[in-house]
Amino acid sequence: MKFKNFQSFLEETEVLFELPKGAPARGYERRAEDDTRLTTVLAAFGANASGKTALLKPAAFLFWFMKGSFSLDVDADIPLPARLLNPEDPSEFEVIFDDLDGETWKYELKLTEKRVLWEALYKKFTRFSYIFKRRWNAESESYDVQLQQFDLAPQVARRVRHNVSLIATARQHESKSTEFIDTYIAHYNVDIDGRPHYLSNLDYANEAFQAFEKVREQAAKILRSWDLGLDSFEVRKENFVDSTGKTKTQLRTYFQHKRKDGQDFTLPYEVESNGTQSAYVLLALLIPVLQVGGLAVIDEMESDLHPHLLESLLRLFDSEETNPFGAQLFFTSHTTKVLDYVSKAQTYFVEKTDCVSTAFRGDQVQGLRSDDNLRAKYEAGAIGALPEVRSDV
Repeated sequence: MKFKNFQSFLEETEVLFELPKGAPARGYERRAEDDTRLTTVLAAFGANASGKTALLKPAAFLFWFMKGSFSLDVDADIPLPARLLNPEDPSEFEVIFDDLDGETWKYELKLTEKRVLWEALYKKFTRFSYIFKRRWNAESESYDVQLQQFDLAPQVARRVRHNVSLIATARQHESKSTEFIDTYIAHYNVDIDGRPHYLSNLDYANEAFQAFEKVREQAAKILRSWDLGLDSFEVRKENFVDSTGKTKTQLRTYFQHKRKDGQDFTLPYEVESNGTQSAYVLLALLIPVLQVGGLAVIDEMESDLHPHLLESLLRLFDSEETNPFGAQLFFTSHTTKVLDYVSKAQTYFVEKTDCVSTAFRGDQVQGLRSDDNLRAKYEAGAIGALPEVRSDV
C-alpha cells in the first residue's frame, strides 16, 4: 500500500506485507503462488500522536471507498481528513492485493474532499493491465473514462458521482466485474476520524454472532481459554418500547458463567467488564476474516485487554488451523512485548518531526540485526519512535 499527502504523512509512504527472501523465519507468514513470502501480521509502534493510527487509515478508507462510497449523499463531501500540510495537492493512494481466488489487483485513487480526480483499476495477467481509468477533466467539468473488461455501460460510467467510486457504483448495477471486491473481507475498528469506542461496533458484533454459528462458537472457545469465568454466550432478539411509545426489536447478548461447584448465572453484555466487552467486539471483527481470508485493521490491539492476551490473538493468524486462508492483521500497539513475537520485517515504527510523520520498517534500520532483541533495542531508544518527555515540565 502507498499513500501521500494524508493527514500527517506528507511524502509518499509505503507499507509492505512482503518479507525479504533471506529474512529468518519467525512464523506469521505464508507463501504466495509465486513463492513471495507474505507476513500475516504487521505491527506499528510509535509515540502518542506520532501518526500510528494515520498509518492504518488508508487501508480501511480504500476498501470502504471501493465497496461503500455509494452510500454517501449526492452532495456530501468525501470523508477525507483536511490536507493541512499541503492543501494545494490531493491525497493519493495505491493498494495491491489478492482476492479470494488468488487474482492480483491494483487500485489507484487521487482525490480531494470535493471530488475524485483519478481512479483506476488494474488486474495482473503477465503484467498489470487496466480494467478502467477515470480522470476528472477540468475543462469539460466531466469525467473521461476508459473501460476494458468492465461491464458497466460507458454512459453510466461517465456520469458516476464526483464523490463515489466507479467500483461502488458498478456494485449497484450488479456488475460481475466487482465480484473481486464483493467477496473480499476487510474489517477494521478505525475510520477516517480515528478509532471510535468499541460500542460503535456492538450492533455489527451482535448481528455477526447471531447469524454465524461457527463464528460464535470460536469466539466462545477463545473467551473460555482466557479464563474469564465464561462458559458461553447467546444473542437474543428482544422487543423494547422507545421514547415515542413504539415497539422495536433489538439484539442483546447474554453471557453464561459457570463456577466449579456447578452453579451458573447469566449477565447481560452491559454489566460485563470493559475487557470482556472489548474482546467480544474485537473477536467479531477478527474471526470472520480468519475463517475466509482477508484483512483486519485494528488500532490499539490491546485496548482494555491484558497484554499477555495479545500473543494468543496473534497466534490465531499464525496457525494453519485457525488461519487456513492466510488472513492478515495490520495493527498498532503500545505493548512492547509484541516485539518478542514478531521480526523486524514485520514491524513498522512511526515518528513525527515538525508535525510531519514518517514510517519505516524494522529491516530498514541500519545496524539492526535479525538476531538482535527487537524489544530491548526499541525500549533502549536504539530504533527511535519513542516518546520524548521533557524533564522541565
